Amino acid sequence: MIEECRDKLRQAEQERDYALSHQKKVEIPVEKPVLYQKCGNCNQTAYLRAKERYDTQREKLAGRYKAKTAMYEALMFLLIWYSVSTTLFQIILSKIFISDCVVFFDTIATFIQSIAGWIILTGKNVAQISNGLSNLVIAGVVYWIIRILICGGCLAVAGILSVVIGIRIANLYKKYCWDTITIMVTLISMAIAIYFGDWIKTVLPINLLFFLLFVQLVYVGIRWYVKGWRETRGYY
Repeated sequence: MIEECRDKLRQAEQERDYALSHQKKVEIPVEKPVLYQKCGNCNQTAYLRAKERYDTQREKLAGRYKAKTAMYEALMFLLIWYSVSTTLFQIILSKIFISDCVVFFDTIATFIQSIAGWIILTGKNVAQISNGLSNLVIAGVVYWIIRILICGGCLAVAGILSVVIGIRIANLYKKYCWDTITIMVTLISMAIAIYFGDWIKTVLPINLLFFLLFVQLVYVGIRWYVKGWRETRGYY
């Protein structure tokens, strides 16, 4: 009996080894169920209901987002309007700031007047070359033509340069500083110059309006540098 069992075990092991060494891989096609695939027993009812609930929830969330965005913009507009109005009222009441504004614009007007006087004088001196002409009528015409050309050309060049510089500054300001941070910096700098103008002038004898323009210039330079630094490193 032991020998018989051993023979059967040996035969079974041989059959097993033969099956392992001579087995064949047979591919049996299995149909995999596809999610939300329409079948004969249903009509995508669960999918349609889920999609309807999703669309409804999405519309509600979009409406809430628009409402909160409109509320935020209205609140920001009111805060900015309040800050600007109070700052303007304080400017009117601040005698130091008003006097500095008058001095600033008076200096600019004096500078422009000096440049205009120099241009007129230059045109007048250059036009003196017409005195060498024998005919007085022709000399007078040449005199005024030269004077008009010199004065008009200088004024045209100055106007074109002013427009080009203004457009350049506006584009630079819009590209790098057109955001809420700029409004905050402007309002804070104006508030500091108005409310603490006395202390600023005791420490640093500087025109307050020039101080505001200098702060804006430094701020634009910093934003320009930071934006360029981030662009070169691929942050934008």
